[in-house]
Amino acid sequence: MPLPETCHACRIFPSLFVVLACILLGALPLRAEGVVLAPGEQSADLTPALRYWASLETEVREALAQWQAGAFGADRVTTSYGPGYSPETWAGTTITNPAPLDGRPPDSFILTFDAPLVSGVRLFLIRADGLTENLMDYSIFAPFDPLDHAVTRLRAPAFTLAPGETVTLLAHVQTGPFPSFGMELHSPEQLAQASFVWGIGLTAFYAFAIACLVFFFGFQVAMGSWTGAMNSAMFAAFLGLIAVMDGLFWRFFYPQHPEWQSTVGFGMLFAISGAGFLIAGAGIGAQAPRAGRAVSALSLLSLAGFALSLASPGQGTAFLAYGLIALMLVCSIFSARASQRIGPTPPVGAVLLARLATGGALAVLALIVTGLGSAWLDAPLAIRAMFFFMLLATMTTLTANVIALRRRHLSAVEARVEALEAEAERSRELLEAERNYTRARDLAALRQRQLATASHDLRQPLMSLRMTFDTLAAEMKPDVKARLNDAFDYLASLATGYVDESVPEAEDADDQDVPEPEEEAEAYPLSVPLGTVRQMFEGEAASKGLALRVAESSAEVTVPPLALMRIVTNLVSNAIKYTTEGRVVVGVRRGGGLRLIVADTGPGMSADELAQFSAAYAKGAASTGHGLGLSVCFELARANGLRLEARSEPGRGTCFTLWLEG
Repeated sequence: MPLPETCHACRIFPSLFVVLACILLGALPLRAEGVVLAPGEQSADLTPALRYWASLETEVREALAQWQAGAFGADRVTTSYGPGYSPETWAGTTITNPAPLDGRPPDSFILTFDAPLVSGVRLFLIRADGLTENLMDYSIFAPFDPLDHAVTRLRAPAFTLAPGETVTLLAHVQTGPFPSFGMELHSPEQLAQASFVWGIGLTAFYAFAIACLVFFFGFQVAMGSWTGAMNSAMFAAFLGLIAVMDGLFWRFFYPQHPEWQSTVGFGMLFAISGAGFLIAGAGIGAQAPRAGRAVSALSLLSLAGFALSLASPGQGTAFLAYGLIALMLVCSIFSARASQRIGPTPPVGAVLLARLATGGALAVLALIVTGLGSAWLDAPLAIRAMFFFMLLATMTTLTANVIALRRRHLSAVEARVEALEAEAERSRELLEAERNYTRARDLAALRQRQLATASHDLRQPLMSLRMTFDTLAAEMKPDVKARLNDAFDYLASLATGYVDESVPEAEDADDQDVPEPEEEAEAYPLSVPLGTVRQMFEGEAASKGLALRVAESSAEVTVPPLALMRIVTNLVSNAIKYTTEGRVVVGVRRGGGLRLIVADTGPGMSADELAQFSAAYAKGAASTGHGLGLSVCFELARANGLRLEARSEPGRGTCFTLWLEG
């Protein structure tokens, strides 16, 4: 039997009602269930359950109406009045106490708010009956109040939740440079324990960081590394920025002047970039001085940015500070590459550790930028991690470079000492040979004098014997008499010859050091004696800080090599001895005749002094020699047909010219 139409309509109506209800429910915005406290738990993280509404509205009634209308969403969004104002947002969630209704008293809880450099926070607790409690009304522009803080976090006064009660929590937040923030719920007992742990961790962090910086700075200063000391200053500014974020400067140094917070924070930011530009400029300037000066000059932008922050401490100035830091990091990369090309090679282990630390800093930065680590890596923790990674990389790299540089310098010093010891040994050998020669010459002169004396003494007996022989020779045969006369004549001439040879000539009496002119030698390259001079005196000049420059020459000469060497070595030796700074130059010129020149930047001499010192045994008051050097040079030149000229001026050095041709 067919059903009546009314019954058929009744069967269709419930289906239509279900469909419409689903459509209406689907059209309504969904909101999270909020936070349900677990039984026995004394804390809960409210951050994952927060929903956000970006609005400049300041009235909690309007925010509550929007919450109830489902205007709050899961995405954290902010808005602001303009570039010079802090971004604002509303955040909300619900909190349910699932404790059974068995007559137990309400539970006490305390809300903590974690956000670095937040400008302002207002927390509202709305109960089911509409009662609204203002749990927090914090402003960074108010003096510091220890009761509003739990170590580095903001804390609200305690409130109660009855068993089975559900409340709505709304927060109006004016964020600072970091838009992220978090909220947690604690029991009073658990908050006391957590505050103790937070305090211990904060103290350990700063104690360890300060100890590392002090050690790093002291080590770099002791090793004479200006770059390392500047890096220590930069990381000290970095640590100061973290202390500003934690509110430590505000708490301990200027609690009654909250307006100083912005100045100190921007000062640390711009100090980091300014010090970084100076360090990068020094590294780049080692290879490209002009580019290094340009990078160092960028530190003036940091100074200008800090001046701008005093007049307009807003988001624009913060973006300028972040941009300068990013530019500084780019310059630091180029500086590090330049230092690797010209600096010593550090140990492989140090390089590996520095690269791992740099990779760790980049990984933390990537987690923050991509948001992959936002669930467990907040901004303060990320900044601390980057601080330690960058400090470890910088300390390892600079310390390894300084140690490698010192080792290379020590090796060079040891090699130089060995060379000096070898040269000293050669000098000792030459000195011993000269002493032996002097002793042999003196002994020969003594033997010659003894022989002359003996010959002189023999002349009188020979004359007497000759007279006696003449008396007795009247009865001798002529041939015997002739032979005896010849013998007496030979003995007399021999004795007289020894006496004549032992008498020194006038020139020898004036200067025993000037030899007879040598016979003309065959042509030989002038580069041979010049190279010998360089080898003989290069070490002595370097030990006095002088530059000895010996020019190459392809000319050939026939001057006796021993005479030429004695002249040149005496001139170069005197030039190095009396020159305190500058250089000694040995060169050859061809124009107008071949001539060898020895010039220095020493004290110079007047014309009278030059004439005086050119004579034998004439020397200056500060001289420790015998005054024979210049006189030997002039005598040797004259003896070998050469011409030696001297030009000198007090305070402007001396120039000797030895004409080899022309």
